Amino acid sequence: MRIMKNVLVLAAVLLLACGPKEVPYQVTIVTSSCDASADPFTGVQFVQVRVSGAGLTTPLLVNSLAGASPREIKIPAIPAGQARVVEVRGFDGDPTVSGRVISFGSSLPFDVPDVVPDSLMGNPIAVSIILRKVGALTPLAAASDPSHCLKLKVPRAGHTATLLSNGKVFIAGGYNVKPNTAEKQALIDTELYNPATGALEASKNIALTSSNTLLPRAFHTATVLQSGQVLLWGGETYTGVNNIVSPVAIALRYDPQADSFGPIVSRTTPPTIPRSRHQAAIDANGKVLIFGGITRPAASIQPADKVEWYDDAIREYKIVDGVSAPRMDASIYPVKEGEFIAVAGGTDGTTMATEIMYFKYSNSSFAKVNQASPPRLADPGRRAAGIVPYGAADDQLLLLGGYTDPTAVKPVNTSELLNTSTGVVSAGPAVGSRGDTCVARLLDGSIVSIGGRTIDSANGPTRSDATTVIIKPNTTGGVAVSNGPELKTGRYYHTCTTLQDGSVLITGGVSETTAGTQEVLQDAWIFQPPVSN
Repeated sequence: MRIMKNVLVLAAVLLLACGPKEVPYQVTIVTSSCDASADPFTGVQFVQVRVSGAGLTTPLLVNSLAGASPREIKIPAIPAGQARVVEVRGFDGDPTVSGRVISFGSSLPFDVPDVVPDSLMGNPIAVSIILRKVGALTPLAAASDPSHCLKLKVPRAGHTATLLSNGKVFIAGGYNVKPNTAEKQALIDTELYNPATGALEASKNIALTSSNTLLPRAFHTATVLQSGQVLLWGGETYTGVNNIVSPVAIALRYDPQADSFGPIVSRTTPPTIPRSRHQAAIDANGKVLIFGGITRPAASIQPADKVEWYDDAIREYKIVDGVSAPRMDASIYPVKEGEFIAVAGGTDGTTMATEIMYFKYSNSSFAKVNQASPPRLADPGRRAAGIVPYGAADDQLLLLGGYTDPTAVKPVNTSELLNTSTGVVSAGPAVGSRGDTCVARLLDGSIVSIGGRTIDSANGPTRSDATTVIIKPNTTGGVAVSNGPELKTGRYYHTCTTLQDGSVLITGGVSETTAGTQEVLQDAWIFQPPVSN
């Protein structure tokens, strides 16, 4: 392997169990960034290549000196097996002594076959790894052109970014603003982020593929089904200079393999309820619960009180009988390994909700779980809070920040922990005063909270927040809270998606100033958390 200014190229073979056949492969490691401040090779003294995967109880690794002149780096031969991953770590010193990891990159998992297909003979398998500075934010750049920072296809906020089983991220819908106006427009645009290449790839517009009927939407939900397809539910569109909101009723299934959309048509129930800014969660049975949000059954927008659910096995949706739960800005998450779905916080537009509800699928239907003394959030409750599993046992949910007023932006810097085994709600760590923050769980169990919306004084003007906070629980029940890198542009209504290698993709959102100006963003970033040796 030669070390070059921007790229490391590794050559090796895959050793196969069935005979002397060998398959060459080439790993290209991008060691530069389109942003000089995020240069991953600054300070790197040693490069470590590490190979892991199924059946490899101890990673195969080799350490090599990094330098400006060409050097050869040997890679252990990779045996046949599944989910082989090549990782690259950049150290600021000798990793066998006291060197620290200051940059990191990883391939997507790939399988090495026992029997070599003829199509691979003589053709190297190409793998790209993009090295990134740890504890930093790096703009997207493709491995094929690492000097050029990438942007999303269009500016977008209120969109979804969904991790697919192949490691790609499906980015769909949202809204932006028509040029030279204040008019919002819901988007039909989708795209894919491919971590194997670092590139953004084109995908089909949100439309019925059979008829090419365009179906723009913002503030919808996107849920990965057990089939690997993605359920897009609801959303909203806009009309006129006053941006009149129209909630969407049409639900769609997106097939990543075919890159196509199909409608959800039920045989037994009325049409789906028009709703937007709702929540959706999938349980262990593969059933999807759709809760809350806004709807327009009358002349004005109202909170949606009906709870719906979708059964992908029979392609039908139904309404949960006997439940009226008008809540906007609630937080929901599956708990107890998906046996239940918990709903916390929110508002009906007049009062804040503190009761935490559970829904369970049994006897061919979802139902609200009856609780004599349901757990409650501390008064006055919270809405638009982040929610994420917490702790090694996965028996707790952490609710971060949010607003304490039914309609006004009054952010809170507290968090609360719900123990899903005991029903006890306790105080969590301070996370900064903001609502509409984006939260993601990292591979080591830590939690990152990124951006949001806040105010600088009581009743002051709102603005977007650029703060990143990392929350790291320990085995003794304590927690360490630290500040991560600040976003170059504060934002809310953005997305943050944990990728297979443990990094986090951040896309779009709204940048708002205290002067009242708003800009829908088109940028995309990768947060690479700290990595242990």
